[in-house]
Amino acid sequence: MPHDRTLLYAGHEFTVEHLRSHAKEEPGWSGPYTLESRRIIFPAGRTVLDVRWSDSTWQVDGLTAMHLVDAMVYQLRPVVRATRQSVVVSRHRLARPDATPAFCLLSPRSLYRVHAARRQLRAGDGGAQAIASLVDELEASRQQLPLTGAVARARRLLAETVDREARLSLHELADAVSRSPFHLARSFREQTGLSLHQYRQHLRLASVMERLADGDTDLAGLAHDLGYCGQSHLGAVFRREVGVTLGEARRALA
Repeated sequence: MPHDRTLLYAGHEFTVEHLRSHAKEEPGWSGPYTLESRRIIFPAGRTVLDVRWSDSTWQVDGLTAMHLVDAMVYQLRPVVRATRQSVVVSRHRLARPDATPAFCLLSPRSLYRVHAARRQLRAGDGGAQAIASLVDELEASRQQLPLTGAVARARRLLAETVDREARLSLHELADAVSRSPFHLARSFREQTGLSLHQYRQHLRLASVMERLADGDTDLAGLAHDLGYCGQSHLGAVFRREVGVTLGEARRALA
């Protein structure tokens, strides 16, 4: 999988890079990758990806941060053919020796801080302390176990369809994974910690932040594309979940 790397910061304790990964023409698992040192990967754009390590497979989307460990051998399988953007933090000095990788869900507020820190680093206006704080929070956050069954299929469908005009209702989503809406909703919350509605909402906000960071300034168009009733509806949800207004985010991330 070809990559474009941009070095954003190089310090004594860690380096930060912006990574663009271009999907392969053919689907399927990549060859094995081997890490030389611990790496933490924050999402900065749309992602639908499987990561296989040892006998376990994790689903990764635009809300998933990955903590990969020393000498880890893993494989990747893109599910959607799209360019994947990430902020990659490589640690030179380890606080503790990690034996297993960790996969964690970011809140919209944390994801916004990733985008804002990347923007600051690109502008040479700080940002390293914000990245260090995010890394510390990630290490103390709830870790996701590999999802199974209907929940795994539902999460993938949510990630694949978040920016499509025709979106699945809860009943359609349950039918697609052969579960009743009640049992799917209960199992999904048990495995992810979020309701189906919350999860889709967070994925939509992740798409908003990605498009703002890529220079999209049409807030009404963003709201329409992601299924909101209008710009004011999106703005209210964004401020509640992220903590800043759409206008503030547009100025900070552009």
